[in-house]
Amino acid sequence: MSKKTNKQLDTEKLENKAAEQESVVGAPDLEAVVAAEAKKSSEKAEKNGSRKFNIRNFKRGTLAVVLTIVFIGVLILVNIIVGILSDRFNTSADLSTGGMYTIDEKTEDFVQKLEHDVVITVLNSESEFEAQGTVYKQVNEILKKLEIASEHISIDYLLLDQNPNFSSRFTGETLEANYIVVECPDMDRHRIITANEYVTVDQEAYYEAYYAAYYSGTSFNQGDFIYSNIEQEAVSAMMYVANDELICIAFTEGYGELDSTGLSSLLKKNGYEVSTINLMQVDEIDPELDFIVMFAPTMDVDNDNLTKLDKFLDNGGKFGKNVIYFASAQQPQTPNIEAFLNDWGMSVGYSVIGQTDTSYLMSSTMGLYAHYQNILDTNYAGTTYGNGLYTYGMDMRPVIQIWEDGTKGNVEQEIIMQSYDNAFLYPLDSEGDFTLDTAEKGIFNNAIVAYRVHSTTQEVSRLAVFGSDMLAYSYFMEYANSNNGTFLVNMFNYICGREEGITITPKSFAVTAFDMNAGTANVLAVVLCIVIPVIVIALGIVIWVRRRHR
Repeated sequence: MSKKTNKQLDTEKLENKAAEQESVVGAPDLEAVVAAEAKKSSEKAEKNGSRKFNIRNFKRGTLAVVLTIVFIGVLILVNIIVGILSDRFNTSADLSTGGMYTIDEKTEDFVQKLEHDVVITVLNSESEFEAQGTVYKQVNEILKKLEIASEHISIDYLLLDQNPNFSSRFTGETLEANYIVVECPDMDRHRIITANEYVTVDQEAYYEAYYAAYYSGTSFNQGDFIYSNIEQEAVSAMMYVANDELICIAFTEGYGELDSTGLSSLLKKNGYEVSTINLMQVDEIDPELDFIVMFAPTMDVDNDNLTKLDKFLDNGGKFGKNVIYFASAQQPQTPNIEAFLNDWGMSVGYSVIGQTDTSYLMSSTMGLYAHYQNILDTNYAGTTYGNGLYTYGMDMRPVIQIWEDGTKGNVEQEIIMQSYDNAFLYPLDSEGDFTLDTAEKGIFNNAIVAYRVHSTTQEVSRLAVFGSDMLAYSYFMEYANSNNGTFLVNMFNYICGREEGITITPKSFAVTAFDMNAGTANVLAVVLCIVIPVIVIALGIVIWVRRRHR
């Protein structure tokens, strides 16, 4: 017997069912019954299939939505975390050749030791400030690095025309857009930094290059002559506003003193309060002052005003005051000043120190009277002793000890700077009969500190004498390999018990790009143009294949 098909079996079942129904209610339409059952089975199958499809799609869709939400949430969370970290930590990399966007280690050490809160207010909105160019963006980045480096530093941005209450706090002072105000609320002190102070231009070099380019028909890069001084200015301002004890220095005027701008600016940058005083206009020197600086007077000082210096140094028998005197080759003979110095066992010779050893000459074109000076190993020198840098001196006059061993009564002396060997003296009153053969030769002192120590309190009063104002000449102090500025700051700091000062070299905008050699460029090209695209394509293929065969 042949095997019946499923269709035949289903047909027989329907016929049997129809026969059963016929015995009860009569003969039905067989075709109608078959069609009804077929429709019922079809609807059931369709319903079951639809249910399975919807459930599967729903699960997949839900999973995709959940994964998308989780992914977006993770991105948002990462972005928030990165924002918080970037506010608290330095998460950027400085790829400029001169470290334009990096603060010096000395600066970082200083701000981390701050004990008082400092508020730095930029008088502009941050976006408008940075939009003015690369220079202002660099300034803003350095300020942010300072804020990151210390929990005591905060930065604000405000527009003057929208904040009249801020301006009212600085009555009598000039505030303009892009100025920076540094304040310490605890000490109730502030300092205003102008745009011309934190962004400087080497005018002399600029115009020299400009005219050279003009006449040759070539071009030149203006950025080569622009410097950012924001780090030094900000540190100097913080030194001033946040110091627990403010040290006050006054430069004398009224006796034809030579230009002391270089030294006074240096001291301001290291947190000192600097002012001027005319001895002829005061009955006595303000006891709140800590230093008097007499910078190369070209007229002799009368004895009455020199007596004021004596009383200042005595300080009512309490001591603790200081006078710094700079001589100069431009001075005439000054017998009154000499008598004042003699009381402390010193004199300034009326001659200048020359140098015959060419290894100590500053330049073959500057002559025998411009030569390097020898800083001795004293507390006044600090880190400048033996550091391999140069101390520039020109037209130095010898400072002479007139007492044997430099000691008499309660006055003692310490030599802090000398010429190198093979030096000679040229008399300033020479009438043309000078010859090297007959000149006095040897090593000559050109800076001496005399001091008196109080017998009970141990407070010290000092008179420091330098043989030339050129030690504080601005250009000499600004040379990258110069000791001059650091030495002078170290001396002032040691005398008043401060830590060593901070001198930050201005940063040039001549080259700010990230330089790379050919090898580095090739590696980056391979990584960016080949390796990364291949990895992305490979990952895409793997994901597609896995989904295709799922």
